[in-house]
Amino acid sequence: MVRYLTKRQLYSQIHQYKQGLGLDHNDYRFNMLHICKQKGILLEQIPFSTKHLRGMAAIGSVPGEDVILLNSNRSNIEQNFDCGHEYVHLCLHRRLEKRVFNCLDVVCVKQDEYIEWQANEGAAEMLVPYRVLLPLIKTGPFSMANPYDIAYLKDYAADMFNVTRTVIEYRLESLKYEIHQYINGIPLRDIKMLSLSQQKRQKINIKSLNDIEKELRDLRTYSLPRSSFINFDSAFI
Repeated sequence: MVRYLTKRQLYSQIHQYKQGLGLDHNDYRFNMLHICKQKGILLEQIPFSTKHLRGMAAIGSVPGEDVILLNSNRSNIEQNFDCGHEYVHLCLHRRLEKRVFNCLDVVCVKQDEYIEWQANEGAAEMLVPYRVLLPLIKTGPFSMANPYDIAYLKDYAADMFNVTRTVIEYRLESLKYEIHQYINGIPLRDIKMLSLSQQKRQKINIKSLNDIEKELRDLRTYSLPRSSFINFDSAFI
């Protein structure tokens, strides 16, 4: 049976896994493939013929027999995230009856949506720590009332953390409630962490920076004087 973890509990587990790899929980821009090989995981990069297959993880009877296969048709940056995703499977899902995990672009009916969320969210926190990302958003040279600045933030963060823009957009979506709290003065240590499903159950409706950027572009507000832009705090409501 899958162990249920809250978002904060999942992040705590990821921080422990990073310590086990010789990393601080706030470290980023590291090579997951190199680290996994150093840990004795059999890792191969193969040009998969199956469309949309990003990677595979096979849990061995002992950690020394674990296997990660990555799709070499994907870029090095994409494979680095895929490797983090597979590594979370190997660490977090060892006690499940399932021993092999196939990871695709989109979760399919044969996959457990919650297990894949854990691997995706875990890899995202591993490579883009929220304790580094949130201060960047708050103190960086970005106007959150300007769609071009939000777009620049995404590109800047992708380069900073050595991930794709898609990963940053995923991060802005999954952390939208936490970003909202931090921007409005809640210290990092006091932020309430909720998954998107928990927010939905609690009827918390916060717009992400992805939503705000799209709305601003659609309304073409970027052509107005800066004084006419919507207030950042109200944009999150």
